[in-house]
Amino acid sequence: MLKTVLGTTVSAGVMALVIGPASAHTLDAVLKDLDPASLGEVEFATSCSAEGDAAFQVGLLLLHHMMYRQSDAAFQAAAEADPDCAMAQWGIAMTKFHPLWPGGPTPEEAAAGRAAADRLSRMEPGTAREAAYVEAVRAFYSGEDVPFRERLAAWAGRQRGLAETYPDDLDAVAFGALAQLTVAPAGPGAVPDLSDAGRKMDALREKAPRHPGGYHYAIHAYDHPALANMGLEVARGYKTLAPKVSHALHMPSHIFTRLGLWGESAEWNARSAAAMLEQAGDGIIADHYPHAIDYAVYAHLQAEEVAVAEALLAELERHLNLEDTFGSAYATAASAARVPLETGNWAGAAALPADMTPVITWARYPQAVAMRWFARGLGAVRSGDIDGARTASDQLTTYRDLMSERAMDYWVALTEAQIGTIGAWIALAEGDHDTARALMTEAADTEDAVGKAPVTPGHLLPARELLGDLLLEMGDKAAAKTAYEASLQLAPNRARSLKGLALAGSD
Repeated sequence: MLKTVLGTTVSAGVMALVIGPASAHTLDAVLKDLDPASLGEVEFATSCSAEGDAAFQVGLLLLHHMMYRQSDAAFQAAAEADPDCAMAQWGIAMTKFHPLWPGGPTPEEAAAGRAAADRLSRMEPGTAREAAYVEAVRAFYSGEDVPFRERLAAWAGRQRGLAETYPDDLDAVAFGALAQLTVAPAGPGAVPDLSDAGRKMDALREKAPRHPGGYHYAIHAYDHPALANMGLEVARGYKTLAPKVSHALHMPSHIFTRLGLWGESAEWNARSAAAMLEQAGDGIIADHYPHAIDYAVYAHLQAEEVAVAEALLAELERHLNLEDTFGSAYATAASAARVPLETGNWAGAAALPADMTPVITWARYPQAVAMRWFARGLGAVRSGDIDGARTASDQLTTYRDLMSERAMDYWVALTEAQIGTIGAWIALAEGDHDTARALMTEAADTEDAVGKAPVTPGHLLPARELLGDLLLEMGDKAAAKTAYEASLQLAPNRARSLKGLALAGSD
């Protein structure tokens, strides 16, 4: 078992980590400001050379933490140390498509992943087990013009089969659970798959208490309103397993957010963001940083610490070296919109600029751009600018059609809910209460059915909560109360829903 990482011993304490100068330099950079003994422990037998295997183990640990940039560098070091190490190329290919992160790989990541998969096609894995891992990752990269979700399903099917074939391989079990999460349905229908994957990871931690996948994938499994209480213990355990790994510091906040524990969420996202900035130095800041900031902004807004949220947002906007990925795009777009929307500054939401930070290639991420138009549209209609709201709704329709062309079904559904929400408030402003109620109810039902993606702490403003707002405006306090209670079932301790519920319950 890998007990330590750099400069000491690995593989049951018998193999020293000895890597040539170029690879050692790469690993030094990977492990900058990380405590090598605090990445967790894995045991993954390879047929690579001692030097290649040692670097591979570092990459594997970081892969389970979803620290993909650092993991790639470690696998590259393994490939340099042992050019015949097929598992090094497997690792490089695995770091490029981020199974649970919506949005898919960037064109650059996709090209690098395909190159690694192509190299794998010309290599001979040392064992049948290694060959099974290779075939699983190659399934993702096979075929031309295959949509991302189909690629994920192809990988997931092979990976889950691998876990069944090698039930004593803890990493196969861990990646099998990750694959199960990847293809689970959205919304309430996900509960059976999520709970099953969570139980598998709970069992894995019993066998290997320091395996990062047993923590990380369990938190993702329990990141659901119906299951969040089951994730609290593992969340608090993960934040101590890898105390300087940015994403590991952030992950517990998925559960803290689900349970409305705003203080803990804000604290650990602050640590995550600080760790990422420290490790990035003057280089590219990985999307773990804006992701943590978005979660922290959300937490502070729920705790009604608006000034702190605004300061975090200002800090984020000062950084012009963010990684150009969907994670960065979503977080920067969402966090900027959250402050005016959560505080009811409708004119401020309407005035959000159409142009966003130039460091992101926004044409790649229509679902992130759509959020800006939703915020502008909702802000416009609620501050009396009906024409502005219609313009924003037209922009959303254009982005919805683009997402439909790209087979981005989840985001299409959410954008349709956003279009319906703006339409509902326009109808209310025009005095058509029946249409307003129908549109807002449909939007809430749609949003609840698809649930939230792991990339976000919550929808910009929950449609169910906005239904409560609309019903209050109509004077139907009883129906509004029901809507706010339903919103709080999905997102406990939300400040706006709590205030709405109090107003709906007043005489």
